[in-house]
This record gives sequence, structure tokens and C-alpha cells, in this order.
Amino acid sequence: MRLNLIPYFAAVCRWGTFSRAAEELHISQPAVSKAIRELEQDCGTALFVRHHSSISLTPAGRTLREGCGPYLRECEALERLAALLKNGRQSLRIGVVPMCGNTIFPQLHRNFLKQHPDIQISTVEDTASVLYGMLDEQELDLILCVTNHLPLPPYHCSVIKKSRLQLFTAPDGPLCGMRRVTFNDISGQPLVMFPDQFGQTRYIRSLFAQAHAGIRIMHQTSQVFTILSYIRSGAAVGFLSEEFAQVEKDLTAIPVQGIPAASINLVWLQDAKLHPALAQFVRFVKAETARGAFRQPAGGA
Repeated sequence: MRLNLIPYFAAVCRWGTFSRAAEELHISQPAVSKAIRELEQDCGTALFVRHHSSISLTPAGRTLREGCGPYLRECEALERLAALLKNGRQSLRIGVVPMCGNTIFPQLHRNFLKQHPDIQISTVEDTASVLYGMLDEQELDLILCVTNHLPLPPYHCSVIKKSRLQLFTAPDGPLCGMRRVTFNDISGQPLVMFPDQFGQTRYIRSLFAQAHAGIRIMHQTSQVFTILSYIRSGAAVGFLSEEFAQVEKDLTAIPVQGIPAASINLVWLQDAKLHPALAQFVRFVKAETARGAFRQPAGGA
């Protein structure tokens, strides 16, 4: 099969007509028709059924359309890479969940750019489900997220560290004197939490349900700053990762019985060999992890 014919096939699949495909490819309609005939010869079967004023895929055509998706995505990645190399500057698109965006990632971002000032980084902060969707659509190159289960192939993953959620309260809060709390201890306390579309909130709700404890939510917000403001004011308590205890010295962090450690992961989908900036970032994070850059300091919460 001549692989250079696949983009013609993909364009016809997208538009459903040879004429619209020709417009997209900036060539003549006869040139598109010729490319499709040659591809059908290579495949030894018809890929389209020609109707009077339209076309439709044959079963073989549908099979080829499904199979050529990964090839087309790799071609697009190579085209982006070629453009970056031509311009002399590489770029990296990184998605971060809010909890990592306020703890782990700023340090990573700063230190990586110190070593690689020629690489431009653009960032997106959103829920894990949204970021995974963007990763699948190749709108992001990699994501930084927190999960209880490691992602399965075709995703690639590097675990940065383990982290636990803890309950944070103002220093004069009713629970601040406790060394460890249960969900029943928390059930009567007003909570400030992320919205329900956040995986962390759904997970915490499930843990309350498993403990047969009631949950009292005072306010929900997607902003970590707002969560911290509610906790500092004493209006509510909230769940944050243990890393916040190192920077929020005016708050009390209390371990919660029944919350296991989760993994902070770097996740990517593309072949790093085809994306030098991605490969450099993965190597950098693994090196930082190996030297203990993200290890919880002695005496930390």
C-alpha cells in the first residue's frame, strides 16, 4: 500500500464527496478520484460505493478508516515536529489538575525551563477527565494528575510520588486537637470542596458513603485559593493533598483514617521518540524523582 494515498482517503471520508476533499487538499477532483482508485488497487477491493450524487464506505473502507487513524495522528505529530524544528523552537502542551497545579507543577515548570529555555510550555488546568479527553485528541502532549489506579496502555505513565489527602482546618477549629479523624468525626463539619465533576469530590463522597457518615457541604468551587480562604476563615474544613501542609503553615493538617495514598502521575500518549520536547520533559521528571526532589520533608504532616 502506498501510504501517501492515505491522506486522500481520509479527506474523502471526512467530507463524503470527492469535490469537498479536493477543496481541502487544494488539488483537482480528478486527482482525488485517481488517488482513491490507486488505493483501491493497492487494497485489492473497493473502498467506496459510488452513488449518483454521493458516495459511501464499503465494509472494507470502514475497516481501513478505523485502521488508518493512528497513522494519520503520527503524521500530524511529525508535521508539527518538522514545523517546530524549522522555527528553531520546540513547544510542549501540558495539562494539570488543580491540586498538582498548586503544589508539584510550579516547581517542575520553573526548574525544567531553567535547564531547557529553548522549549516553550503552554498549560491547561482542568479536571482529570477533561485532560484525558484532550490527551486522546492530541490537544495536549502530557498531563499531570492524581489517581488511585495507574492508567493502562496505550497510555504511558511515570509515577512522581505518593500523596494522601488530609483534612485541613483553622488552628482554632473544633477538630484541630485530634491526631487523626474518621469520616464520622468530620460528618458534622461544614466542608468546602471542588465541584462534583471533579474526581476528587466524587471519591470523597464515596468514602463518606462507605463509612455510613453524613456529608455537609457548605460551598463548592474549582479554585484552590477559595478553598484555602474558607479554611483560613474557620468557615469550613476541606480536603487537600498533604503537600499543602508544607506551605500553609497557618493551617492544621489532620490525617484521615480510611484514605489510602494515591499516585501523582505524569501521563502521555505519543511516542516520545517522535517528540523531543516530550522526551526531555519525561527524562527531567524521572531524574527529579530519582534524586528525591518531591519527597516529603522530614517532620512534614
